[in-house]
Amino acid sequence: MDIIPPSVQSVVEEYLVPLMQWFSDETYRRLLPHAQKHFLVRLGEQLDLSALEAACAKYHHAGGRGAPVVHPVSRLVRALLVKYLLNLSLRELEDTIRCHLLVKRFVGYAAFESGPDHATLERFELWVIEHETRTFFDQVLKQIDKDFPDERDKAQTGDTFAMRTNAATETIIELIRHACQRVLKAWKVMDGAGLAAVQASLDREAIYGAKDEVKEYRLDQTQRGQRLQRTVAAARQCQTLARAQLAAHPTWPEGQRVLMCRWLETLDKIVTDELAITANEAGEMTSVEELPKNKKGSYRIASTTDPDATFRKHGEKSDFGYNTSVAATDTFIREIRADTGSQPDPVAIPDLLSAQQTYHDLMPAKFIYDKAAGTGKHHAQVDKASEGRTQLVAPLMPYEQRSERFAPDDFALSPDGQSLTCPRGRVSTTAYRSQSGEGRSFRFTPAQCKGCPLFAQCRGDEAPASHMRQVFISDHRSALAKARTYAQTPQFREDLKLRSTIERIIANLVRYHGARRGRRRGRVMCDYQAKMCATAFNLRQWIRRLERQPQTPPAVSTP
Repeated sequence: MDIIPPSVQSVVEEYLVPLMQWFSDETYRRLLPHAQKHFLVRLGEQLDLSALEAACAKYHHAGGRGAPVVHPVSRLVRALLVKYLLNLSLRELEDTIRCHLLVKRFVGYAAFESGPDHATLERFELWVIEHETRTFFDQVLKQIDKDFPDERDKAQTGDTFAMRTNAATETIIELIRHACQRVLKAWKVMDGAGLAAVQASLDREAIYGAKDEVKEYRLDQTQRGQRLQRTVAAARQCQTLARAQLAAHPTWPEGQRVLMCRWLETLDKIVTDELAITANEAGEMTSVEELPKNKKGSYRIASTTDPDATFRKHGEKSDFGYNTSVAATDTFIREIRADTGSQPDPVAIPDLLSAQQTYHDLMPAKFIYDKAAGTGKHHAQVDKASEGRTQLVAPLMPYEQRSERFAPDDFALSPDGQSLTCPRGRVSTTAYRSQSGEGRSFRFTPAQCKGCPLFAQCRGDEAPASHMRQVFISDHRSALAKARTYAQTPQFREDLKLRSTIERIIANLVRYHGARRGRRRGRVMCDYQAKMCATAFNLRQWIRRLERQPQTPPAVSTP
């Protein structure tokens, strides 16, 4: 239309535009009979997006005041669904909407209309992540529950998989340098003049590296130690100056203050988790050494471009990124969340259950997991999160096989929990809280154990007679006892047979919906991606199950 002379513009708008619209409608009309089995055609006939469009109606377009809305929210919502249904990048989504007629029709564009570009799509998706991060997942699941209410009554299974982060790991020196650079960048935004005034006192070469600096992997151990010590010294000086400036300027913008403080805390964690620093009486650093592997901190940061990501170890396999937990029936995903990679698998179970209660008013009767959740602690946590409404089904940890000595279950705890009786009948009332805070250690003195015929079976051959016998009694002892009782029933064995379905669902997520690799960095971004991948999975399962339903034959009128 831009190349048409103004003199004939009105004539073209009067005749050509309606003609193009007619041609588009006619193209779609002739195309549909040949595409009735296409997934997007079937989905468009079943899916009601009115609630989702209403939730996203507050999205503000980039156009100026009074500018017409070229790409309304209703189309952007459908475009975002297509992105995850077909596992596309934003640029691939732009091309697919432009060139694929069935996709263009599903999203809501006429055959000759231009779809949104990748920048427009990204702005909308970032808004959704910030304001409606789980709305797509929840609204689709509500429609599924409306069509298949029996899904809410089914037992659920759970498991985890790794989502690899879109970030590279860094060495300790690189971590410290990049964290310092982030601190200085935030400082410059708030007070560039103040930063310039103190930059002369900073060892910028240690923080940014010299132009002709030898690559770290080419250094020998001594040279690397010297560079590490210089970098740590510069980082400590940077921290001291930055914290002094934060204290001296309480009126700095809150958002930038929070950002600067977060990077200072990140720098503290890197140094604390990875290094042992020795200082003299004046507080001056004298030496820096890398801690042994077994002495380093937990949830260690390995990349400053994605500080939320940590290493997920699953047997001999290690993935840098996030540990994604899934709760599902045999057909649909009921809840999904991404946590940092080092988080143990069963830790997320209470969160999976609580989210279902919060967003769907649902608490499953049974939640089936592997033996990683087979502890009294996890059974107690599930019982607390569900208020006693969910039975955790998991093979119990074989604690009794760890040693041939008497196990804690061989000792009888009094009803009031104040005394413990050993298999020989001797009683201990001396107990101390454990360091974990999740139980007590009862102590039997050498005098109590003297002459006991069960001494060797209780203490072992290597324990001296002069040592006391300590027995740890968990606070979750009663929860474990209930779980052990249920594990003896035939129903428990039947429940465990359902666990294999979760492996099929996870395989589908990672192979066909792009859930293995994070497209953006950060836990919030990866959690959103996991939920959108689960949304795409649920939509496909929903259409398949609708198709399998027996069709009601039309009523035959009698003459």
